[in-house]
Amino acid sequence: MSILLDDWQKEVIAHNGNVLLCTGRQVGKTLTMSRKCAKYMLEHRNAGIIIVSLTEDQAKLIIVMILDYLEKNYKGDIAKGKNKPTQSKIILKNGSSALARPVGNTGDAVRGFTGDVLVIDEASRMPELAFAAAKPTLLTTAGQIWMCSTPHGKTGYFWESFQNRNNRFKVFHKSSEEVINKRVISAGWTETKRAEGIKFLADEKRDMSALSYGQEYLGLFLDDLRRFFDDALIERTCILKRPDAASKTDNYLGVDIARLGDDASTFEILDASKPKIKQIENIVTKKQLTTQTEDRIKQLTLQFQIKKIGIDAGAGSLGVGIFDHLLNDPITKRKVAAMNNRSIPLDREGKKKQRIFKEDLYDNLKSMLEHGDLLLLDDDDLQMSMRSIQFEFSKDDSRAAKVRIFGADSHIVEGLTRAAWLAKKEKSKNFFIDYI
Repeated sequence: MSILLDDWQKEVIAHNGNVLLCTGRQVGKTLTMSRKCAKYMLEHRNAGIIIVSLTEDQAKLIIVMILDYLEKNYKGDIAKGKNKPTQSKIILKNGSSALARPVGNTGDAVRGFTGDVLVIDEASRMPELAFAAAKPTLLTTAGQIWMCSTPHGKTGYFWESFQNRNNRFKVFHKSSEEVINKRVISAGWTETKRAEGIKFLADEKRDMSALSYGQEYLGLFLDDLRRFFDDALIERTCILKRPDAASKTDNYLGVDIARLGDDASTFEILDASKPKIKQIENIVTKKQLTTQTEDRIKQLTLQFQIKKIGIDAGAGSLGVGIFDHLLNDPITKRKVAAMNNRSIPLDREGKKKQRIFKEDLYDNLKSMLEHGDLLLLDDDDLQMSMRSIQFEFSKDDSRAAKVRIFGADSHIVEGLTRAAWLAKKEKSKNFFIDYI
């Protein structure tokens, strides 16, 4: 079934020059950029498009969508043989190409390339060093910059470009509400789908604070939202390489288990055998059965001789069933602890207890990083997860100030907070966690 583009999408695709697309979630900005790339490649001979994003998976997504469109509509224009498409590059018979590159923390992966177009995906979350490395790819071609993103606070190059004080960009600003309500009814967008979309947004508005809903769905830059981990902290602490042979004397495992609607579980392992606690592994699995997640936890427990395991097992989460099974397994039953807004025992008798909240876990992780007590892997996915974490201040019915911590890509950090809590408390020698 062919996709019927909205009028604003057609305008973005048709525009010749620098483009900045700021939107709410799920409006079709990635599809729009992929179609714009395909059109440019078809219309220009020997043109080079460089697509950058924080991680390899994100950068490749636009390549996948470009290729899908070309294969359905212009298959004969795609090069074959040694120039056939790969996961990171497409070449056409007219010599034009699209190349995907992850820029990571510094942008070094894009240095040395030259292009006619630079596409920057999720630009609001891109570190400043990455912009400094990526933009010179256009220096000798007088090329175009195409940026797209949801907003992420009033800082950085994306925010400054959105202001467009020098009229460098054609700025498009679209909210999820506007797109959902105005999209033309078609075979691919029925009255039923629109009604369901409107109801979904209404439910989200009730469930979310006005601040976070404003950013995620209205595409607004909000001063009351802040990054929890700033770039300087990430660059200073994410410096480690994975060890060839990890210590097996004092290791801790933090797990974030995929929930409904989320297809990624993460397993974060910290080594606390030395004065500085060090991350030795970050593992992300996708679309796994709960039995496979249980098996992975047990396998890692044996492989790294894990001392303690922290998992999310709050009411209604998939972690509840996994936690119960781990309590009954001889490999894990003396090691696993549920860490999700609940009381856990501080001694073997269970007489002393402490209630751990999400804010406690995050504050502990940030404090360890700021004081140099914890060093992390130089891992693009980890750094992207850290950059996604935000906090906002709000007030409850009693007008008491509250802090909410959240992130669109938080699963790695969630696992890390649990491992960091266990490692720090265990090193203090006065902390015990056992199964209940």
